[in-house]
Amino acid sequence: MKTLGTVLHTSSHKNLIVRGDENKKTLLPRMNNVVFNRKMKKLGKVNDVFGPVDHPYFSVRLYQNVANEELLNLKHKHVYVK
Repeated sequence: MKTLGTVLHTSSHKNLIVRGDENKKTLLPRMNNVVFNRKMKKLGKVNDVFGPVDHPYFSVRLYQNVANEELLNLKHKHVYVK
């Protein structure tokens, strides 16, 4: 399991915005990679990658079963990809 980055906030379209950890361009996750919390619960899929290559940002399209309370608890926490 690799760290994707740290959750910054949720967008108005129920996407997570994640600040990526320092990565090399070859280590960026692929689109539609499944994103997990530290308890290995599936949260959603990588929807978009944007920003600088050395510190990218990711938009994660959340699954519908993710509760709003759970989203509040994710802020400033790490999320992961396999």
